[in-house]
Amino acid sequence: MKKHLLAIIATSVLISNTVSATVKVGLGFDQGFGVTAQFNDINAFIGDDGIAGDYIFKRGSFGEDVPLNWYVGGGAFVGWDNGFGVRVPLGLNMAFNSKWDGYFQVYPELDFDHGNNSDTKFSADLSIGVRYRF
Repeated sequence: MKKHLLAIIATSVLISNTVSATVKVGLGFDQGFGVTAQFNDINAFIGDDGIAGDYIFKRGSFGEDVPLNWYVGGGAFVGWDNGFGVRVPLGLNMAFNSKWDGYFQVYPELDFDHGNNSDTKFSADLSIGVRYRF
C-alpha cells in the first residue's frame, strides 16, 4: 500500500509541474545549425554537428529598465565526430513579446574526444537562437 501511495504522490507532482511548464521551440546555432528547445530550466539542442543539453540553475536581471535577463547553467554535449564533453553556458535572454524570445550564450567547454585520436581540450564557444513559446 505504501508503494502505491508513493507512486500516486510522485505522479501527481509530475503532472502538476507539467501543466504549468513553459515550452519554447525554435532555430539556432550551437552544435551546428539546428532545432533548439526549452522546457522550464532545461535547454536542448539538436544540430547537424551534435546534440547538447543544459540545466539552468541561476537566473537574474539587470534591472527593470534593461530588457535582457542573464542565466548560468551546466550541461553536456555529444558531437557527431566522436567528441563529447561538459560545458557551462553563460547566457543572455531577451523577450521580443509574450511569445518570442532570443538568446545568446558563451560556454566554456571541456571536450573529451575518443577513438583513434583521443584528446582532451578546453575551449570556449557560443550559441545564438530564437524560440517561440507555446
